[in-house]
Amino acid sequence: MTAASSPRLFIRILVFTYVLLGIGFLVPSSAQEDLTSPYTIFQQIYKLESQAASAGWTANRLRDMGDLWERAGQIEYAVSYWERSVSIEPTVDLLQRLTLAYINGQMFDTALASLGQIQQMDPTNNWAIYYTALILAPIQPEAAIPYTQELLLHDTYGRTMQDLYSVLNSGRDPVYIVSEIAALYADRRLWPLAEYAFQYAAEQYAPFPDALAYTALMRAMQGKDSTERLREAIELAPESSSIRMIAGLERRINRDYEASLAALLQAVILEPTNPVLYHELNLTYQGLGSTDSAEDAEFLSQLLAGDIDQDGTEIANSESDSIYIPGLGISETALTSLSRLVEDKPDDQWLRAVYGWALVELGRIEGGITLIEAALANAPDDERVAMIAAQAYLRTGQLTQASALLTTVADSDTPYSEIAASILGIPTD
Repeated sequence: MTAASSPRLFIRILVFTYVLLGIGFLVPSSAQEDLTSPYTIFQQIYKLESQAASAGWTANRLRDMGDLWERAGQIEYAVSYWERSVSIEPTVDLLQRLTLAYINGQMFDTALASLGQIQQMDPTNNWAIYYTALILAPIQPEAAIPYTQELLLHDTYGRTMQDLYSVLNSGRDPVYIVSEIAALYADRRLWPLAEYAFQYAAEQYAPFPDALAYTALMRAMQGKDSTERLREAIELAPESSSIRMIAGLERRINRDYEASLAALLQAVILEPTNPVLYHELNLTYQGLGSTDSAEDAEFLSQLLAGDIDQDGTEIANSESDSIYIPGLGISETALTSLSRLVEDKPDDQWLRAVYGWALVELGRIEGGITLIEAALANAPDDERVAMIAAQAYLRTGQLTQASALLTTVADSDTPYSEIAASILGIPTD
């Protein structure tokens, strides 16, 4: 099985709560502390270079110089000095710091070598065993298993190792295993390792647009450029709501809220009943300062998830019957609440169209089409309603009607024009 044949492979991947400030990545704590001003740091670098010029470079001086360059934000310089230091006098502490630098730099073969050196010096070093398991798991699952087993009951690493061990022993196809590993790393905020695992999945099971998109997202979480991989993902799957959502998250991480909004609106138009998309819309609207729109989006998110009714009242025991499965529709609980909300807001044609789409998804085609057509008749200039109608017509084989609506939307100056053009097969820049 190829990844391309399984577009819902990443359904289980949770939607992360993105913290845009203060992300620690996998760097030593000293790198996150503003200990001195840059001017003072460079004074210290100059002083240490002068000492080395007269007395020579010792392992300690090389380590200290690396520390200074790390504090100056020049990790490549820091690594070069640390490497020279451990070549003279290796220590577990400095090898660990080097390993983290290699992981952050996606230098995993080198990281494994330094981890091996640590384990030669200290065979019971749990830190080294932990990171060896994490690095091996995506690329050599069987080789990673013994390392995970050693730490299943460890106070610090046990929970992650238990989850990783469960994935490695699931017996599923390799594409699922590597995808689950990548998702686990993202869940634990191990961004460089998650990037590595998603990138490996994208390469091994190409074309795999979801993996490319998540690679981009993991890069964005580290402050890296993510545009190229995201562009590739969108080119491979321009009509994927999940990839459009990821594009919205990536733009929000980079504080481009207008672009985030456009991408999330595209995602919603492709999957109008997905509660996750409305929650993400809420967060982007908050970034834009659009409080009312944010509240409306979050309300609809919770209603579609079956958590609240049309009045905003929490539904007791909603978790058991409100699971949303993309493409298969919302729960009966959510459908009832949506129906009543439409009754309460008869002038909201978007809501009417969404309700119609929910019925179509559940196989109640006639009733759904009737509602969508009524919404379109009442709001003929609403591109959102037109897009829902076009997609409903495509589902029911009414290609002429769908094409007419899509052509109109494709010519509009809205975020939906790109989606309409893609469905029509019209090339876009």
